[in-house]
Amino acid sequence: MRKVKLDQVFGVSTEQLSSYLVREKVDGLFLSALNSNKQIVVYGSSKQGKTALVTKYTPYDQNIKVSCSPKADIEDIYKSILRQLGIEISTSKVAKSGSRYNIGAVAKIKAILFPISGESSVKSDISATTEKSEEVVSVEFNLSLAQDISELIKVAVKGKFIILEDFHYLSSEVQKQLAFDLRTFQEMGIRFIVLGVWREKNRLAQYNGDLLDRIIEVPVEPWLKEEFLEVIHKGEAALNIKFSYEVYDELLANAFDSIGVVQELLRSVCEQSRISETQKETKAINDQELLKKAIRRKSAEYAARHVRALEMIAEGRKPTSTKNGLEPLCLPYYSVKAILTIEFDSILRGIRRELLEAEIKKLHHRPADVRPGDMSNLLHNFALLQLEKDIRPPIFDYNRDSRVLKIIDSTFYFFMRNVNKTVILDNLINPLETNGNGH
Repeated sequence: MRKVKLDQVFGVSTEQLSSYLVREKVDGLFLSALNSNKQIVVYGSSKQGKTALVTKYTPYDQNIKVSCSPKADIEDIYKSILRQLGIEISTSKVAKSGSRYNIGAVAKIKAILFPISGESSVKSDISATTEKSEEVVSVEFNLSLAQDISELIKVAVKGKFIILEDFHYLSSEVQKQLAFDLRTFQEMGIRFIVLGVWREKNRLAQYNGDLLDRIIEVPVEPWLKEEFLEVIHKGEAALNIKFSYEVYDELLANAFDSIGVVQELLRSVCEQSRISETQKETKAINDQELLKKAIRRKSAEYAARHVRALEMIAEGRKPTSTKNGLEPLCLPYYSVKAILTIEFDSILRGIRRELLEAEIKKLHHRPADVRPGDMSNLLHNFALLQLEKDIRPPIFDYNRDSRVLKIIDSTFYFFMRNVNKTVILDNLINPLETNGNGH
């Protein structure tokens, strides 16, 4: 039996784990997408296996990976792609206006990536120079145009995928631009894999309907009970251990369909059992108290993050003035209070807009003034508010089509089930009481 370390078997990791489970519907769809000529979108809640799926079949070190961030614009993403392909941008010749680059940016491409030839697809102002016996070609291009970027990289990419990780962190404007650009790249034979934290279908097609027949979406959820058990069994075989059926049942009852929670609880139980690597002889783990202790430990860890996130959302934005001398509505604050009040089953299904509005009005200091337009403004900007508060990964995502506020951080269910919500409510700061301002 090959000896492996615990961190190679259980837990949340960027490395491939021995307990990785090939799921026919998910892995099969992803492999089919890789063999197509379409762009690929992998989506689902956080810690549900998106990165593990992609890296198993398209290792990051063999492809082009761009980690998206809230401050990145379209040019930042394209510059990162070009740089990783060995395409040098001559910044001394770049003219920038606002947030966009004007035509006149010059790319220097090594001849091995972009052969100097009369057949070159880039036709404008090409001149050859020699630097240390390497031919370099300079060409004017617009760094914000997908067509120009495609012409620069279509030879250099040579079958590699461009992986956009954490796509959800980008502003809605940048997401929309990329949704349009993905069509151009697809027509040029340049393949992207987009990873995003959301739960509804056709997120990118909402920005650009032309993508419907040009992308393949791969949802990593839901996880089935049988699949969780297979993950556990693969880990048991790797470490030469055996959990009791009671531990199985208690574990799955507290996981709330999150593979990330399952993995973290399993690792914690093993650590408490002093298992750090493959055992010489099969070791049985029957003590449910170890799992209960692991649940308490993970609850405390998740609470530290989620309580702070809820507090930041409740703060909302700080307005410069009030309207008509009235106290502000403070809807982010009341939305957090409502979420902490709503029954857990409704949280699991997703919170319907009508339910959230009704709960907010029950708690609000000016219930008659909470209008549909105010609710739309709150919910349509929920993602932006989380970005501004640096809540990563985001916890909530509002689906305008279904009018449902969904949880997209899979650990939040575990947190909500195990936390004392009354304590959080009692300690939640009312913006009106601190400075007389709110939103």
